[in-house]
Amino acid sequence: MRHLPLVWAAVWRSRTESLLSFFALTIAFTLFGSMLALNRAYEAAISDARLDRLLVVRRFEGGGIPVAFGGQLERIKGVTAVGGQLWFSGHQEDPKQGIQITFVDEGMQAAWPELPMTPADWRNLDQTTTGVFLTKTAAVRRNVKSGDTIHLITAPGSRADGGTTWPFKVLGIIADPPGFGQWNPDMIIANLRYWHGESDAVENNFVLGYRLAVDSPQHSRAVCRDIEARFTNASPALSCVPAKDDAEEYAEANINMRQISLEIAAAGLFMILFLSSSSMAESVRIRLKEFGVLSTIGYRRITLALLVFAEAAIPTVLAALFGGALAALIDAYVAHLAVQGAIDMPRMRLSPAPFGWALGIALLVAMISSASPLLRIRSMEVGAIVSGR
Repeated sequence: MRHLPLVWAAVWRSRTESLLSFFALTIAFTLFGSMLALNRAYEAAISDARLDRLLVVRRFEGGGIPVAFGGQLERIKGVTAVGGQLWFSGHQEDPKQGIQITFVDEGMQAAWPELPMTPADWRNLDQTTTGVFLTKTAAVRRNVKSGDTIHLITAPGSRADGGTTWPFKVLGIIADPPGFGQWNPDMIIANLRYWHGESDAVENNFVLGYRLAVDSPQHSRAVCRDIEARFTNASPALSCVPAKDDAEEYAEANINMRQISLEIAAAGLFMILFLSSSSMAESVRIRLKEFGVLSTIGYRRITLALLVFAEAAIPTVLAALFGGALAALIDAYVAHLAVQGAIDMPRMRLSPAPFGWALGIALLVAMISSASPLLRIRSMEVGAIVSGR
């Protein structure tokens, strides 16, 4: 503690320079922490998507898949469950409020057990044909709760009776499903029987896709190849992809945010190291005579080394703490934007990890930036320095 005034005086030898360096270091740590959190969000979203879940759709765009294909898919070796789904879009009372309903059949409970619905929820959905479950994101965006009624308004001709309004009763709010890329977190789950019973007769024997569960992740790609081979000449031909592979493709489509986030984090780390090492080298250069005097009056080299390390560590660690806090605020704001639908990306998951990384990097940077100045102190000739030679 008796050396603290020396460290403090060194840190504040030039207040303007110290404040600018602290500000730059804080921004660098904020950038580093935010990019690590973004990379972790994408990695977690991809890891949430399972390899033993398959997505089956038409190989070519346009039209649906006959319901009868579901029975054929169930008989393929390795397939343990098949769930059909259909998406239909329209708007609510306000035409600017778009809405999409995901209709699922009874097989989806086994084909997609990760969907956060309890057995009681599935029974309730099965018994209430016009019922729906909303994900948390969907409920927040539409400001609805259990017991409310929402309406899907479509163009004329979608209902067999000629109507344009589909009323739904909200049965409950569920958590957002895990993963990213295979579905919109803004999900409204409805009973497929409602669609098949009320839609135009031309459309009521089709789904837009199937979700399959297989017996082992190791078999997933082989099962997909088998499905595509069996339905190559079918009408329509089918395409199959494991959910995990689909999530990876989605995350890397157009802009590979996983890779970019790591590159930006590396740039931030380089900026931290450059600023800290440059500042320490200059600090020691202009204070060599001071170190010489301290050595003359009895300060050992190890004590001088600790003073230099403390001078590097204090502002760097403080910048890491402030930068980590700012990164956490940015992550929370981005997560809010994702829930509101302003951006399309997995929500960053806040955790103490970025703070731990920031502090660890701060201490490592302090050690690295102190290395060169410490070598200079170690090799200095005290007499020559003190005399000004």
